Amino acid sequence: MTFRQKLTFYGRRFRFAVAALLLAVLLALFWLNPHSAFSTEVSVNKSKPSGVPVDVVELKPVDSFARKRNYTGKVTAARVSELAFERSGKLIEIVVDEGDTVQAGMVLARLNTRHLQVIRLKLQAERAAAQAKLDELVAGPRPQTVAVAEAEVRQLNARLKNLQADLDRNQKLLKRNAITSSDYEASQYDVEQQQAQLDAARSRLSELQEGTRKEQVAAQKAVVANLDAALEDNQVDLDDTVLKAPFGGRVSKRYADEGTVISPNAPLFRLVEDQKLEAHIGVPVDMAVHLKHGSQQEVRLNGNNYQSTLKAILPELDPVTRTQEIVLSLSEQAAKQLVPGQVIRIEISEPVEMQGFWLPLSSLARGERGLWSAYAVIAGKEPGEKVLEKRQLEVLHTEDNRVLVRGTLKTGDQIVADGIHKLTGNQRVVIKNRR
Repeated sequence: MTFRQKLTFYGRRFRFAVAALLLAVLLALFWLNPHSAFSTEVSVNKSKPSGVPVDVVELKPVDSFARKRNYTGKVTAARVSELAFERSGKLIEIVVDEGDTVQAGMVLARLNTRHLQVIRLKLQAERAAAQAKLDELVAGPRPQTVAVAEAEVRQLNARLKNLQADLDRNQKLLKRNAITSSDYEASQYDVEQQQAQLDAARSRLSELQEGTRKEQVAAQKAVVANLDAALEDNQVDLDDTVLKAPFGGRVSKRYADEGTVISPNAPLFRLVEDQKLEAHIGVPVDMAVHLKHGSQQEVRLNGNNYQSTLKAILPELDPVTRTQEIVLSLSEQAAKQLVPGQVIRIEISEPVEMQGFWLPLSSLARGERGLWSAYAVIAGKEPGEKVLEKRQLEVLHTEDNRVLVRGTLKTGDQIVADGIHKLTGNQRVVIKNRR
């Protein structure tokens, strides 16, 4: 037997053995399950339908939401002053320079005061003289002066009596024609003149005894008060020759050097209160209405958040931006890190009345005619089957990674959350997770 004949012989025996083995297997299957052994139908596991696993979002209606808006403003110092002297003078000393930190009440510069010092010495001398005169008027006349006046009255009274006696004798002599009428009239005139002198002396004595008139004392007091006011005015001028810091801060600019003659109200320093910063931000009028004085607000700059307090809402509308400006007092931490002039932002929540459903942004796909679409999971034709149905949507508002939509949706619908680029309509799916 050749090699080819041997190969043919063994091939036939192998095919026979395989056929016998298959026949034995079929007989065994028929014996165990005669109904399904030769069935051509494919068995389906109805308890676990097949499909693509998806995550879904169950829709819940909303009637309103808080919309966040960002507004931009500027960081400013709480106080900025152009410091100047109130009077003219020669600048003789400058204590601080640009960039220096100063405290409230600290001396910054001085003017020459020689002329004012001379005026003050003159006023002090005049005031001392006026006070001495006032003291004299208040004390009244001395006892010796009163005694001299009393002696003068007695002297004039005695002389008057002597002249009166002469007048009486002359009257008798006139009746006897011993003297002429002119001699009698001369003696009568002497008596009247003496009487007038006596009356004047008595008035002077009475005035001395009563003391100084209150009107004179009042007038002299007014003179002293006027000089006191002049001295106070001089002191104010002296105080104005020293420039002090009205508040704590840093010197931003210096405009003059020593030796310069300063004019009144000419700025010498620019002082910035950098320890207390504010943010001035323009917001719409309808947004400012919802803000409350003293409320805490969070502002943002260069990726960092800072706390602030609403200090004021300015009553006027900006004619350029048509916004209402709000003033925020920044925290101490912000004052240490920020610089006046930087741009700062605030995020404010605005209540909006709008009905719709929230969906994750990943659940949307572009539709037709400017609309959007999403896939809803609905029941299929077979029991337990889940399939996809496309829904047309309108986007009402976008916020971070979610959108507010409306369209062919209803409460309780299950919308595919993500992975929609792999899906198509009427496709079988299996719900994996609910959100």
